[in-house]
Amino acid sequence: MKEKIQNIKKEQIIIFVVGLLIGLLTMVIFYPERIAELKNGEEVAITIGKNNITADTVYKDLKERSAIGTLLELIDKTILENKYELTEEDYTEIDTTATNYISSYTSYYQITEEEFLNQNGFKTKDEFKKYLELDYMRNKYFQEYLNGQMTEEELNDYYNNKTFGTINTQHILVKTSSTMSDENAKAKIEEILNKLKNGTSWDDLKKEYKNDITTEDVTVNFDSNLEAAYMTEAKNLKDGTYSTSPVKTSYGYHIVYRVGSDEKPDFKTFEERIRTMIIQEKTTADTKLYEKVLIKMREEEKTEIKDTELKKAYDEYVNEYK
Repeated sequence: MKEKIQNIKKEQIIIFVVGLLIGLLTMVIFYPERIAELKNGEEVAITIGKNNITADTVYKDLKERSAIGTLLELIDKTILENKYELTEEDYTEIDTTATNYISSYTSYYQITEEEFLNQNGFKTKDEFKKYLELDYMRNKYFQEYLNGQMTEEELNDYYNNKTFGTINTQHILVKTSSTMSDENAKAKIEEILNKLKNGTSWDDLKKEYKNDITTEDVTVNFDSNLEAAYMTEAKNLKDGTYSTSPVKTSYGYHIVYRVGSDEKPDFKTFEERIRTMIIQEKTTADTKLYEKVLIKMREEEKTEIKDTELKKAYDEYVNEYK
């Protein structure tokens, strides 16, 4: 579950076998010259600017966990805890996230919270929330980094070309299912559409076909989580008009009726939502973007892995995201 929870998918990370873990520990004992030493004798495995992570810290965790996963957590935790002092609001959000994860998982798999925690390597919910803190800080950095990269031109271009005022729609949907084939659903919606074109009212059709259709009001915004075909149809229609041909989505076939719309607000009203959408689009376009940003963060923080085996592992990991 830890692998599923983090945005960095640990199944994509190099997993070290037991032999390599033993090898790493053996090299610490027999090849001490490969790593520097602090004045107190603790061996330095990683430096991040003026901060050090000792070999003892690294290898203690390596005994039980994957080397590269542990390495990334130790580095990022050191960097991000120096960057962020989490607020009460942050902790509330982390607690909500933990509760939602547990609730969804236990409900779907019909297990208890204790079983969820045990199955995923956590002794308590507090330990689970502690784990989510790093994920929270990573996401916080990711969002801030991409926001910092956005130009005024990029934001204005998005506002001018991709935003619009709220559109209020209704639709009639004939769903495809095991009992309603795609062909039959299309034929049914065309039958309804023809009646609509010949003068039967929208409300009368909803009553006449109530056993064959789904109807509802749908509010469409530029950042709505709706299928593209429905969004496009809603934008292209004029107020008070409906589809002239069936609109197909993964649900089946629709007739979209554009009831009315609002004027587009000014840029400031939309700015935060625009930023969110740009980040979402960039992340969708480049599925490795999250990892690339964190890799760049480590570089900018002057992370230097002095242990040769750990450096080799990290370099291999980085190469996956070039």
